[in-house]
Amino acid sequence: MTFFHYIHRDTVLHRMDGRFKLLCMLLLSLSASFASQLQHYLVLLFVVTLALLIAKLPFKALLKDLKFFGILILIVFVVNAFNIPGDPIPNFPITSISLQGVITGLRFAARLTIIIIVCAVLTGTTPLMTLRNVIEWYLRPLPFVPEVRIATMINLTFMLIPLIFDNFAEMMKAQKARCVELRKNPIKRINFIVFPLLNQTLRRVDEIAYAMEARCYSEVRTRAVFKSNKIDWLLLAICLSVFLFVIL
Repeated sequence: MTFFHYIHRDTVLHRMDGRFKLLCMLLLSLSASFASQLQHYLVLLFVVTLALLIAKLPFKALLKDLKFFGILILIVFVVNAFNIPGDPIPNFPITSISLQGVITGLRFAARLTIIIIVCAVLTGTTPLMTLRNVIEWYLRPLPFVPEVRIATMINLTFMLIPLIFDNFAEMMKAQKARCVELRKNPIKRINFIVFPLLNQTLRRVDEIAYAMEARCYSEVRTRAVFKSNKIDWLLLAICLSVFLFVIL
């Protein structure tokens, strides 16, 4: 599983200041959310593809791992295709599907795909420790906000997500080796996956909690020091230009 895993490379995006990187991700995600025309999606797709190439992330592996989100993307497309009223598609056997619904579903699917790829670039080029320090830095000026606690919770979430996907892939291979997929009852097939996956996830959470307690985890820690350069500002300006192009 390549999604949500940090992949060490010596690239511009890997050396980029984490504060600017997170801000660029937010700008591109907002751009994808506000995108409404074809040229918007083409520009965003070009930017995220260029980011993947610059970061030297395994492009084919990321596309292969995108199948885990395929069900969610398909649900978004189908719901919009059936629920949005409009003109029926000519010569299409299912009359309840409208042309406007299909177009809207494709837009939402494209937005979701772009946001997922942007998150993959962020997590693939940023260590979890840096991401936690960046979130803590942004939350620090806010009053009455436990920035260290929130940053740690988000950090643990990003750490557990790839573990869940890795365990799921490993279980699928194990079940396939035992010919479980030949069972005709889908409920039993789901039981063989869901309950062991939930058991391993909860066990892993307990191990992390015990490890943090054994190491005397505390919210009092040395603050991280960040340093930006001209390339960071240039990349931020590019992402800001894309955002302004979409909303204006």
